[in-house]
Amino acid sequence: MRKSAAFALIAALGLSSWAIARALGPAAWPDARLRAVPAEFPAGFGVRRVMLDPGHGAPGNSGNKNAFCRDEQSFTLELAEDLAASLARTGHFEVKLTRRAGDLTPYSDRIRAAETWPADVFLSLHSDVRGKTELWQPDPSLTCSRSRVAPGFSLLWSDHGDAAGERLGLARALAQSMQAAGFLAYQGADYAPTYAPDDRQPGVFVDRHPVPERIFVLWRPAVPSVIIETHNALDDREALRWNEPDTRAAFAAAVESALALALGRRPSG
Repeated sequence: MRKSAAFALIAALGLSSWAIARALGPAAWPDARLRAVPAEFPAGFGVRRVMLDPGHGAPGNSGNKNAFCRDEQSFTLELAEDLAASLARTGHFEVKLTRRAGDLTPYSDRIRAAETWPADVFLSLHSDVRGKTELWQPDPSLTCSRSRVAPGFSLLWSDHGDAAGERLGLARALAQSMQAAGFLAYQGADYAPTYAPDDRQPGVFVDRHPVPERIFVLWRPAVPSVIIETHNALDDREALRWNEPDTRAAFAAAVESALALALGRRPSG
C-alpha cells in the first residue's frame, strides 16, 4: 500500500498522528519500533543476585511529576515489578526490590539491604525531567508541565571508590543494550556541569556534583550500582511509550543482555 493511501486509511480509523507515524514505517524515537533481543548468557553464568531499586518512595521524596501529573515513585515501582518478573523468568537471576507498594523506605536502608543480602548489582530505576516546560492539559481536569526538547535515556554512575570500574562497565553495557533495542540515548545538553558525558558510550554520564552533594546510591554501595534514567518524564510521547508492554519488554531484554555481559566477566558465587 502506498504511504498516502495508508495515511488516509489510518486517519479514517481515527488514530492519532503518533500512531500514524509509527504505522508508516521506520521512525526516530519516540516513534521508533523497539527490538526485544533475548540475552545470551555465557557458560557458567549461574544465578546472580539483582537488587532493583524503584527510585523515590522515600520519606518526603515522591520524585518528579510527569507530563500526566503522575508521581515518579508510582512509575518506578510498576516498572521494577515488571522488570523483576522478567529477570526471574530467565532462570539466571534472583531479584529483590528495595521497596513495595505503600512503603516509604530510606535510601540508607535500601543500600544496607543490598549489601547484607549480598546483591551482585544494584540498579536504581528513575525517570528524568529536562528542558524548558509549558503547561498543558492532558484532560480537562489536569494541568501539568510538558517538555519535548530533551527525550532519551541516561545511565548515571560514580567514579568514587573501589567499585568505580565495575560501575562504569555496567553503565556502558546497559546503555549499549538500550541503544541496540532502539531506545534513544540522551546527549546531555541539560546535564553540565553536574554530570560529564562518557567518551566512549552515548547516554553514560559520571556524577560531577560537588562532593558533599554527590548522589548517595551511586557512590555509597559496595556492590556495583547505577541509576537508569529511563526517559524524560515531561515528554508526553515518552511517558506514553513507557506505559506500553512492548516498551517494557524491550527494556527488560536490554537489561538482561547487559547483565549477562557485565556480570559474566566475573565468576559466579
